[in-house]
Amino acid sequence: MNSKSPINSYISLFSSGGIGDIGFRDEEFFCVASAELLSRRIEVQRINKIAEESRLICGDLMQPGHFKKVLRLASEFTQAEQQPITTIIATPPCQGMSVANHKKKNELARNSLVVRSIEIIRAIQPLTFVFENVPAFMKTTCTGTDGIERTIGQEIEKELGGEYEYYSTVLQFSEFGSPSSRKRSLTIGVRNDVTWVTPLDLFPQQRKPKTLKEVIGHLPSLEIMGECSSNDLLHAFRPYEQRMRPWISDLKPGQSAFDNVDPRLRPHRIIDGQIVPNAQKNGDKYKRLRWDSIPPCVHTRNDILASQNTIHPEDDRVFSIRELMLMMGVPEDFSWFEGQKEAQTRLDVESLKKHAINIRQCLGEAIPVPITQAIAKNIKIALTSLLTFSKQQPKRSANISSATPAQKAAYFHISEQKKKQFSAYYTEPLVAFSVIKRALENKKIGKRGLRVLEPSAGTGVFVHTLSSFAVFNDIELIAYELDTEIYPRLLESVHASNNFSKIAIHNEDFLSANCESTVDLIIGNPPFGRKKTEKESLWNDEPELSVRFLNKALSMCKSVNFILPKSILHAAYYRKTREMISKSSSVSHILDFGEFTFPGVKIETLGLCVTDQKKDSRNSTTKIKSWIQNSSIEKPSLYVMDDHFPTWTIYRNDSFDNLIQRLQLGAFMAWRDRRISRKFASATGTKVIRGKNIANGGNLSPAKGDYLIKPELAAPIRNTIDALPGNTKLLVPNLTYKPRATLYSPDSGIPEGSCAVLYGDLENSQIQSFIEFSSSKEFEEFYRIACNRATRSINIDSCLVFWWGVPS
Repeated sequence: MNSKSPINSYISLFSSGGIGDIGFRDEEFFCVASAELLSRRIEVQRINKIAEESRLICGDLMQPGHFKKVLRLASEFTQAEQQPITTIIATPPCQGMSVANHKKKNELARNSLVVRSIEIIRAIQPLTFVFENVPAFMKTTCTGTDGIERTIGQEIEKELGGEYEYYSTVLQFSEFGSPSSRKRSLTIGVRNDVTWVTPLDLFPQQRKPKTLKEVIGHLPSLEIMGECSSNDLLHAFRPYEQRMRPWISDLKPGQSAFDNVDPRLRPHRIIDGQIVPNAQKNGDKYKRLRWDSIPPCVHTRNDILASQNTIHPEDDRVFSIRELMLMMGVPEDFSWFEGQKEAQTRLDVESLKKHAINIRQCLGEAIPVPITQAIAKNIKIALTSLLTFSKQQPKRSANISSATPAQKAAYFHISEQKKKQFSAYYTEPLVAFSVIKRALENKKIGKRGLRVLEPSAGTGVFVHTLSSFAVFNDIELIAYELDTEIYPRLLESVHASNNFSKIAIHNEDFLSANCESTVDLIIGNPPFGRKKTEKESLWNDEPELSVRFLNKALSMCKSVNFILPKSILHAAYYRKTREMISKSSSVSHILDFGEFTFPGVKIETLGLCVTDQKKDSRNSTTKIKSWIQNSSIEKPSLYVMDDHFPTWTIYRNDSFDNLIQRLQLGAFMAWRDRRISRKFASATGTKVIRGKNIANGGNLSPAKGDYLIKPELAAPIRNTIDALPGNTKLLVPNLTYKPRATLYSPDSGIPEGSCAVLYGDLENSQIQSFIEFSSSKEFEEFYRIACNRATRSINIDSCLVFWWGVPS
């Protein structure tokens, strides 16, 4: 493990005056770099010591020098501290997306700053990232790194979706801790290897909004144009044209000057002696706010009456800087310009005027401090408090108590006996998140919400993770848990805290339960393992427990989203299941988790999302995310689940297809002995051939651990191999991603289970060609793809033997 403790660190892009950074600073995050275009904004950061001066970058990030400086500072930090950056927060300019700006037409160049942010995140690889922007952010068009136009959401998925799990939604910030209204898109991503945290763990929690009276009502009234409070320079009446004051002076709270009966009291201009009414593009201009309303969104033009929701509930003025600071959660001691303390002492209004526009614009561009502080605090609690390192890679410390309900469920201690009895392995929270996110993406949530079933709830990892989604979606939960000891704990933890509209948890075996209710989704991690079949049972006629759960789930609901053994892609005992799914359903997502799913358990798994969408065989696609390769791609479903082949091939590509054209596939059948093992070793007798003995080029080589068995034990195996049909019998190593082959000879010995016997009919010229080809780099990569890059679940059976092709 690394000797250094985790350091909470961040990089801020398009940071304006550093107001959003205050939340991270106050949570003791170290600012590695802060980048902002305008020097007057950077000056505000410098005064408030947001970062060391050498880490303040003033300039256009589209310029190579500034871009490289961000990367250099990040690299220097990670090398010096031997750990990654904790988070990058980016708030790129939004004029091309904002409904508040009607003039900007073509903003693709501006949106290239969004793409630049994505490039920086991809290059630096922080543990988390945050995008905050206008509601239309994810749907706005940008020009991608490849020059192709797509939505920002699609660009984030293309560039970051392979390495991160993320969640994006539109929040009304006033309902999540902000003192003022601010409807914004918030996107938070977590790196794949930080498996104990989900993006939703880092979102701010819901809070009851405050009224305008509660936020600024304690400040003194200002009635004289240009005056400031006797003890606060920043609480001042900003002057405007005197002719406009009658427009608003008699307005009652909630009324707009456009509501005045007298045309002379409505906003207007005088042109050639005639009253020309001002355009009313937004209904909240020249409007006096109500004390009992939620404080309004602070825009950049908060200095004029003609902007949106800027007029005080009682005074004939726009909100003062101090009032705006309170609405954005900015601390009272925040400094806006050099010499502010002296100006405050003298109540030097002229000094304030020089900086007022910059101050107001900084406030209008900012993320409310309580929002960034909540995110920073959640990162500390849910992520870095449990963080340690192994060879600079993040690991969860097992010695620190879990913080979130899903963490407590995932790392709850289960005895080895129970694990064996119930095949109980609990899922990492980020893995559960990834499955649920895709399941919800496939379903349109109507007015009645969604009814979701979890058939094997365990301690509640999926339940608690789904509950986090229920903050933003109307979800009813039905759950089953068989274990009578785990059930009370599950019940207690869920009822202590959940966001479901309705919930029912049953202490019952899902397979035998009478599940009459109609559900929209089924999600979960069904038990792994094998049990004796029960032919008289409807769902227990399969030895694989996960298949039993999958079959019943698919009989109830066409949208099933499970974590399953990775071998479902290619093992022979899942072939019937694969064929059933291919014929009757669409597979929207396959998530290759490798060994990320279960804490401390070396089992390869995947997430399978089967949908109820009508299948169009020509246009149906499957999105594939590989955690083992940090990649994300979309492929035609028929290409991945090609019924010409006995397995699914999620990593299939052009090179794989080209080699298929040069191979005779399906030339062999396979057989393996499961009787012989080292426990039958004898001092003399017949040599046992192991997979380790098979060398490249068809040779057999001695290896450490070789052994002999008595001739009478070897004879039945030799007789079985002799009886296999075909003129050719070859030995190949079984569990390996380095294939090779040798010709079987009874005189050389008999194979144990680490070898498979391939048998078929080959011409003599084909035999040597196959042996040489089988140990080539070309076939090794081909076979890895055929085995879906698995490392454990690749026993050579009647399906995988198909891919041992003979060169044409």
